[in-house]
Amino acid sequence: MGSDSESKEEVQPDRAIHRYRAEPTTSMEDCPLQWWSSHAGAHDKLAPLARKYLATPASTVPCERLFSVAGHIVQKKRSALLSENVDKLVCPSNWLKDE
Repeated sequence: MGSDSESKEEVQPDRAIHRYRAEPTTSMEDCPLQWWSSHAGAHDKLAPLARKYLATPASTVPCERLFSVAGHIVQKKRSALLSENVDKLVCPSNWLKDE
């Protein structure tokens, strides 16, 4: 009985991918996030994955800024800082810049 339900769950990802591949292709100018937003109901298993991985920033600037701020805070003199304290020091500096 347990193996039947497990085999059905294993088949569903294949069906979801097959349904996605059957969709007509879009042009390179179309926004993939908008496409997934309008087709999320038809691809309910794949849409959350697309949202997660397509939402990655196209620029590394925010990461570079974060590393720069962290580099100023975490120095040899402060090498004993706990990670929680580094988070408390780095995050407010980013929040203050946003305001």
